[in-house]
Amino acid sequence: MKNLFLFFLLFFLNSCEDLFLRFKYQTIECESNLFNLDKISIKDDSVGAYADVQFKNYYYKIKISNNDKEMISLKNEELDLNIDIFKNREKVKIFFKNTIKTVNCSKKIFKM
Repeated sequence: MKNLFLFFLLFFLNSCEDLFLRFKYQTIECESNLFNLDKISIKDDSVGAYADVQFKNYYYKIKISNNDKEMISLKNEELDLNIDIFKNREKVKIFFKNTIKTVNCSKKIFKM
């Protein structure tokens, strides 16, 4: 009985990736592109939180409108800007006014 309990305890702890996670900080740095998107920094990836987005010398706080297992979507209606960050690929899709561009980016995740 004791061994069975230990087995389930170890299984539970292994299946919970972020069980003891205090914070997670994600940085996405993009290659040179038409929109001058340099970096996206996400401290809290929940819907309604804000991400810091850098376009060369301009910085914006853009609201996270969607977060599912495939992507995080940022949206700013005033700028007519949508940004889709793919979680399983090194790509970011930018929708600005009538222009759509997919950009290669590198991701760095810091967890503690």
